[in-house]
Amino acid sequence: MKQNLLYFFFCLAAVFFLFNPAKFPADDGFFYPQIAINIVQGKGSCFNDLYLTNGYHPLWMICCIIAESLNPFSKQDVVYILWGIQVAFVLLSFKKLEIFFKDNLVGKIIGYFCISILFFSLGTLYLIEAHLNLFCFCLLLWFLAKQQSNDWLFGLLFSLAFLSRLDNVFPLAFLGIYYLIQRKWNYNVFLKSGAIILLICGAYLLSNFYWFGSLVPISGRIKSSFPNLQPNIFLTIISKFFLGINIISILILIFIKTIKFRSLKLFFAFGSLLQLLYNIGFQSQIGQWYYVAQTLVLILLIGDLVLLLVKNRNSNYLVYPALIIGILVSCGIGYFKMSSNFSIQFTLMDENSEISDRNQDEVKVFAENIKKTFPKNSRIFTYDFPGKFAFYSDMNIIPADGLVANKKFFDDISNLKFDQFLRKNNINYVNLPSAFKKDDDYSFIGIFVKVRNGKPTYFIKNSMTKENVDSLDLNNYKVINTYKNPIKTWQKEYDSITIYQLRY
Repeated sequence: MKQNLLYFFFCLAAVFFLFNPAKFPADDGFFYPQIAINIVQGKGSCFNDLYLTNGYHPLWMICCIIAESLNPFSKQDVVYILWGIQVAFVLLSFKKLEIFFKDNLVGKIIGYFCISILFFSLGTLYLIEAHLNLFCFCLLLWFLAKQQSNDWLFGLLFSLAFLSRLDNVFPLAFLGIYYLIQRKWNYNVFLKSGAIILLICGAYLLSNFYWFGSLVPISGRIKSSFPNLQPNIFLTIISKFFLGINIISILILIFIKTIKFRSLKLFFAFGSLLQLLYNIGFQSQIGQWYYVAQTLVLILLIGDLVLLLVKNRNSNYLVYPALIIGILVSCGIGYFKMSSNFSIQFTLMDENSEISDRNQDEVKVFAENIKKTFPKNSRIFTYDFPGKFAFYSDMNIIPADGLVANKKFFDDISNLKFDQFLRKNNINYVNLPSAFKKDDDYSFIGIFVKVRNGKPTYFIKNSMTKENVDSLDLNNYKVINTYKNPIKTWQKEYDSITIYQLRY
């Protein structure tokens, strides 16, 4: 079967995004085009008109800036350009992975369709750095599998993978050790590769320190509790799955010494496992985009298992059924994601939820409603979903979590009464969850809600210190409107959201 035709089938599920782009990406994905358009318009690296920020991974932001610069259409149309770039990154990743699937067509079909499902069908990874991250890892693994000894190029590829996602430092450290061993600890590796890595990665980290007071982005500082473990370590379904996959892969690679590229895969799997354990132990709010390295471990494991267990790996009686099943599953999931509230964790595997038709994204509908009814460029403080809210409303959205803010935001939140903070910054509106189903305590990244006798009390949190810094006196606010909870699929504890206006 021709290679280009195969690639078409692998990427077929990506077309569903084009019919309903708001339905697919996670909210964090919309941070990037929102910040990119502000940069292109000369407003600086900012999500809103109040705070400069470095709360993003830099290499993907460069791609978004380029896409926005090339965009001849409306603001919202940039998502189609970004979609094209991300599909291209996956196609290039497939080409670089070919070296691991020589004479293993069935393994390649199964593995590549797994990538298609995770990166296209489910859709959560659109607009975020994951597709670029995948390509950077595939490029580096291809380089190492080819056993090239270009130290300058290794330093460049290492740097690109690091800048595509900063917590890649764990698998990159193991791949760096692997390369040093292959080069027999040649001092030129340290001189040449080290120089490139220091020049590129060091320049980025020092710029963070100069402009924002810390080597890592503000979002990383908020989400990471290092060196202290998370107080409540909870393994999600996806964490358990990839933890199991990494352990199985390591065990197989240790005990079966005939596997091709065994040492490279083993070093990468150990690095992937360390990254996963770090994220589980020290990171909060882990999303699907945290698992790119682990996804690659899964794909390589599939290839190895097919080689070990399946005879006649290129025979039509295996190839065509695998291809047909892959197309049906990947496209079926993509269709459900496009036209319903489908989510593996929150609808399919949640006995209290059901899959239902939902052609429009409810956050987009809500945001467009706000755009029609609120004054232009209004500043709105919101407890959640700031990415889509800002992108589709064109309002100045101030996220309570501070993930796309800077130190000044946290100083103001901590040192001022919340009403003073709003007045100082001319923030007239506050968006809060309401109509909670039962009396309980509810913790969001940037706010805390205590519900007693059906009445909520709201507290503002400093998401950097994880401390409540002030409470809201709702007597100082008037209700503007109440809307149906647009993220009910993921947050079922409350039925509505309410926008308040501060009384002056």
